[in-house]
Amino acid sequence: MNRIALLALTFATLGLGGCSVFRSSGGDAAPSPSEGAQNAAARRAPAGGDGGPGVYAEVVTDEAETREGLFRTHRIDDKLLFEIPVGAFDTEMLLIGRPVESTLQDPGGFFGGGARLIVQWERHGDAVVLREKEYDIVADSADAIWGQVGGFRNGPVLARFDIEAYNPTDSAAVVEVTDLFLTYQRELGAVQGTRRDASWFEHVAAFPRNIEVEATQTGSDRSPGAPSSAPNTAQTVRMHWSMLLLPDEPMMPRWEDDRVGFNSSQWYDFSLPEHRSRLRRFIHRFRLEPSDPAAFARGELVDPVEPIVYWIDPATPDWLKPWVKKGVDEWESAFEEAGFSNAIRGEIAPADDPDWSLFDARHSVIYWRPSTVPNATGGQTVDPRSGEILKGEVNMYHNVMNLLRNWYFIQVSPLDERAQQLPLPDSLMGRLVEYVVTHEVGHSIGFPHNMKASAMYPADSIRSVDFLERMGGHVATLMDYSRFNYVAQPEDSIPVDLLVPKVGPYDRFAVKWGYRPIPEASTPDEELPVLDAWARTQDTIPWLRFSTSDAPNDPENQTEAVGDADAVKSTTLALLNLERVMNSLIDVAERPGEDYALLEELYGEGVGQWGRYMRHVAALIGGAITQEKYGTGARFEPVAEERQREAMNFLAENAFDVPEMFLDRDVLWRIEAEGAVARIRQAQSGILNTLLSPRKLNTLVEYEALTDGDTYTLPEFMADLRRGVWGPLTGSGTLRMDIHRRNLQRAWLDAVDAELNPSDADLERESNAPAAARRAPRWASDVRALLREELRELDTLAGRAESRAGDALTRVHLRDVQAEIDRILSGGE
Repeated sequence: MNRIALLALTFATLGLGGCSVFRSSGGDAAPSPSEGAQNAAARRAPAGGDGGPGVYAEVVTDEAETREGLFRTHRIDDKLLFEIPVGAFDTEMLLIGRPVESTLQDPGGFFGGGARLIVQWERHGDAVVLREKEYDIVADSADAIWGQVGGFRNGPVLARFDIEAYNPTDSAAVVEVTDLFLTYQRELGAVQGTRRDASWFEHVAAFPRNIEVEATQTGSDRSPGAPSSAPNTAQTVRMHWSMLLLPDEPMMPRWEDDRVGFNSSQWYDFSLPEHRSRLRRFIHRFRLEPSDPAAFARGELVDPVEPIVYWIDPATPDWLKPWVKKGVDEWESAFEEAGFSNAIRGEIAPADDPDWSLFDARHSVIYWRPSTVPNATGGQTVDPRSGEILKGEVNMYHNVMNLLRNWYFIQVSPLDERAQQLPLPDSLMGRLVEYVVTHEVGHSIGFPHNMKASAMYPADSIRSVDFLERMGGHVATLMDYSRFNYVAQPEDSIPVDLLVPKVGPYDRFAVKWGYRPIPEASTPDEELPVLDAWARTQDTIPWLRFSTSDAPNDPENQTEAVGDADAVKSTTLALLNLERVMNSLIDVAERPGEDYALLEELYGEGVGQWGRYMRHVAALIGGAITQEKYGTGARFEPVAEERQREAMNFLAENAFDVPEMFLDRDVLWRIEAEGAVARIRQAQSGILNTLLSPRKLNTLVEYEALTDGDTYTLPEFMADLRRGVWGPLTGSGTLRMDIHRRNLQRAWLDAVDAELNPSDADLERESNAPAAARRAPRWASDVRALLREELRELDTLAGRAESRAGDALTRVHLRDVQAEIDRILSGGE
């Protein structure tokens, strides 16, 4: 048995979805058994009676509605029969079950649920079994260990059916599968407690390589997202199941490389000549093969045998359909890097063909979801033997447009006149939806997030029109959460089409690395030298780099960050734009005859954006710059001491003093009677918790030990942080601290208390954390000792400053600080 036929399965679905991506799909004939197999089956087939299989004509009556395909399907009244040919037994298939409609579907929730399985139909005497298959380990069938490995491939039996009759022509076995779809089958994603008397079939379709079944189920279940304690409620769901024959010939896998980002599956190989069981990973990708191999070998662009087609949900708003299509087509230029022309496109799905379904496992789809969730997702379902993507899926939730409006307005409205009044024009919103579609299609064709590559552009360069036009935008990859170019300033006169991310150099590089065929290689191992040479271009072209998977503290690997090659400079510029935005809120969001919900939403978005900017800078402290490498040198380098000090000074000035733009009474008295102070406190608490996280503090201790002290040390950091938070206590003259400063200091004490006096719940959570994320015992770290010393120092400072208090609240606050320090040092009681 070929080892490739036993690869492991890991379904990568991100949502959280056409045409076939199989070479042998379309008009192929249904599989037919060999003559010998037919004769053997005929010899085994009983004549019927006495509880055995019956007469075919009495089981499949003239009233049957029959469809020809992978199986013959017969609908008789409320029954469904499968007629399984001999050649279809012991053949692995993909089974996907999906809810299409639901009476309990929460429009604020995700459209999830269902099932994804690899199954096969097996014949056991006069019974047929539907069994799930497992793909976690692999071995050569000629090896002794195969006897054990082969057995582990057998998964649980999902259902067993008595054979009702045999077709006298080809000995195909007829089984009634009604209960499989109209009663509760947990593994198939059915509604809990599905009742057959209140459930029925909607549609059944058969094709040469797949069977499609759609049924309405009635049972009782919880609403999506409801807690486990919530009671079950009556529910009716329309379910769709797609059962697809896996490709006749598995695509040759391509081994994963941590230097280039791809979703992947994995398996353990027990037949390699090594003294261990080795974990091997292979990437997820569509099967793209050149239609003219000779021209491809000459370096010409050629069409693939089967292009990648994403079918666009007919439910998509008509005005957005062209933008969604453009979002798919945007990837075409990247596939040209892999040598293919016309490799990927978007098409509007047919709406008037009853046999055509978005949920058919052959179709890659962009669904448009009527959901209040401001989000979008992308993922794929793969062949477990090879990583071939069989069905790509994107979920576009309708309310993502609200998220896009807020992002664009808060980040770059000073740079785009179209965004300086709301609502945004349809042409701009369409372009923003296109951007999200392109990002999610990226996930669906195999790519995870890459937050690293975009940090490789110098901060000054992304303010240059020449640079942006040459590089195609301000980010090196669309797979970053980098958003819009908030570093650019109005005086830079950046064209508005360059404010929105596009497919970038890294994306084109990654498509080439994952999708370009290597004709001279006939095995995955033979591809490795070429793939390694391609990956090494990252050494000289930094914006082709990918996030280092085991680096938790890389300040160049930040979400929502633009220009994070220099987070201090980029954030300084971002704050200028944010101040312009906050000063425009009333002009933009106040409308006679309307309430102030929009003004309140945009104000909250502005505060949230400020917090993100501060965290981008905080990441420099205790950080390490990384580059993934394979045997060519160090992968980690601590951030230089001067950069960490610069970050701390920036935070003391910009995070610990509340910006005046958030204290505008004209805005605050319009949106709320209370809450402004709490909102600021929450944002500042988040920044302090980031700075005082145990991992960051312990990293500073470790880096001091590894660099002989030539770094930003924990005592130096704590002293600088003390000056930033508690600095007013060290001055002279009358001392008055406003509510924001007092709340900042309380947040500092809360963070220290949580580290020195963890709750039972904290300890339990830490002990249950995965081994890789589990922290060292508190008593084994210098952090505890230094925090206690900081408390003692602050106790002294607060005592001295009390006599200088210029108002009652400052005075009682200082007394409370001393009492709180005493409580923390006494064990938190």
